[in-house]
Order: sequence, then C-alpha cells, then structure tokens
Amino acid sequence: MTRPAPVGLLDPATHAWLLRHALPGARLYEVDPLPGGFTNDMALLTARPAGAPGAERYVLRRYRPHSGRIPRNTCAVEVAVLGRAAARAVPVTAVVAADPHGRATGRPTLLYRFMDGIPLSQVLADGPASGAARDLGRAVGAVLARIGRIRLPRPGAFAGPSLVPAPDGVPPLGDLPGFVDRCLSTATDGSLNDTDTSALRALARREGRTLAAVADERSLVHCDFNPKNLLVQRHAGRWEVAAVLDWELAFSGSPLFDVGNMLRFAHEYPPAFTTGFVEGFRAGSGRLPGDWLRISRTLDLFALADILTAPPDPAYFARTRTALHRAAADRY
Repeated sequence: MTRPAPVGLLDPATHAWLLRHALPGARLYEVDPLPGGFTNDMALLTARPAGAPGAERYVLRRYRPHSGRIPRNTCAVEVAVLGRAAARAVPVTAVVAADPHGRATGRPTLLYRFMDGIPLSQVLADGPASGAARDLGRAVGAVLARIGRIRLPRPGAFAGPSLVPAPDGVPPLGDLPGFVDRCLSTATDGSLNDTDTSALRALARREGRTLAAVADERSLVHCDFNPKNLLVQRHAGRWEVAAVLDWELAFSGSPLFDVGNMLRFAHEYPPAFTTGFVEGFRAGSGRLPGDWLRISRTLDLFALADILTAPPDPAYFARTRTALHRAAADRY
C-alpha cells in the first residue's frame, strides 16, 4: 500500500495549506520537483482527495521574487488569466487553489491540475513525418489565432487581476534599442562576444521602427508561446493541442509576439510544421500583414536580448545565439 508522503518534502506552512485548504482531507503520496521552471519553483504532487476513488496529480507553483527585465505576472494575475481570459478560448489547466499573496505559505503559491499530453517540443524532436508535422502546425496555429481573438481594453502589461492594463498603455517592454542596451549593460553572463553584441544592437536599430505598425494592438498575448509550453495529443487520428501552459508573461499587445516566439527555432523543426502553423493561424482568422515575418522576428528580439544576457543554461544560450545570427543574416 502506498504510504502518505512525509511532511519533510514540503515546508510545514505549504504542507498545512495544501491539506487544510487546497486539498482538505487529502492524502499526499508523492512530491517531485518538475524541471524547466526557470523563474518559479515547480513540483508535481500525487494525492488522493477526500472521497475520491484514487490518486490524482497536481502541479504546485511557488513564485520567486521577480528581478528580471521582462515583466512577469503575479500569482493573482495568472489565476485571472487562466480562469477568465484564456479558458474562454483555449484549453488551459484548471486552478485548484491559490495563496496569491503568500499569507498562508510564505510565498505566492498556485495549485492546478496536472494536464495529460505530450510536450510539443518532444514530438518535434522525434522528427514527425511531413503530414503529421503539418497537422501539428495547423493545430498550433489555430489555437494561437483563438488566443489573439481575445481583445482587451488597451495595450500594456496587466495592472492587476482585473486584466485591465494601466491607463497609459505603455508597452510592457518599451523601446527595442533601449531594452537591448539595458540588457547588455546588466548582463549576468559573459558568453556574448563582440560579434554577438554588434548583431543584436544592429538588428534593434534597423528593425525597431517596424514595431510602430502594431503598437496599438490589444489582443491577449501569451509571450512564451513555444513548443515547451504546449501539450499535444492524438484524437480521432489527428493531432490537437491539449493545453497551453505557463501564462506568467501574458499581456495585451500584438499576436505577432507569439508568432515570433513559436518560429524562433523554426530552422530546427520540420518545414511542414511551419507551413501548417501559418495555415492554421490564417484559417483561424489570425491576421498576418504583408511584412508579418519581419515584425514577428523583430518583436522576438526582446526575448532574444533577455535570454542572451541572462541565459537559463548553456544549451539554450547556444540555440538562441544561432537564432540571433540567422535573423541578422536573413533579409526576411
């Protein structure tokens, strides 16, 4: 018989909150750290809720203090995005409980249901056949189009759980050349060489003016819409998106932010996936202006600058540096 997990695997305050408030009367069996949480601490919990016939899985997210350059949503805002905005359009995980200010647990804490599915990154790495890759791309593009159809009062970062951006409508990242300069001046890693730095600054100066075309857009933006944050599954012989995860960066702006994010490493994916992605986005009424590729790649420079000057790990730094130099060499 499986024994309940010992209290020592969690701090006492969080353990008490889980069993008294989040999952009252449940038996907690396993607590395992989840990889991939670059900004917050994540754990997979296995528990049997009171009155349930068997064990269920949950994800516990504990928010770290934010000190980065890209704005991150508070626990309360992420709960609102999951419950009131994104859930109306796309599959997202169900929130079970939250301690948004950390009054019970000591840190803002969110508990949500574990979602079944295969990470899109894993499916693409396995090298799907052309037909399957195109099918995947269409499904992903259609989901992104649905996210982009959620309109918000104005562009900008969310001021609170009302999901209304601040009245001044200031974009959450500001001007691109200035943002790049700030990243370079506060770099926490010395891996960038002079060629990398010059390429990043030149792209920001050369392409920054193109962003005026999307400055007033006010759609829901995931802002980390890439294969590691998408779960997919087969249904009736076709691929579909099972869940869109991790909305901690979401804001109001242009859907082309998310297009650029998804296509950042397109050179690593089967070409049919990119073709299907664009087809699915357009079929779902996603708007792609004539210079959409230039704009989306330019918007993604915000993320590239942040990653390259504070990389989460050497492998991701290397991939991002390759993406930077491909962008610098490409005439779009």
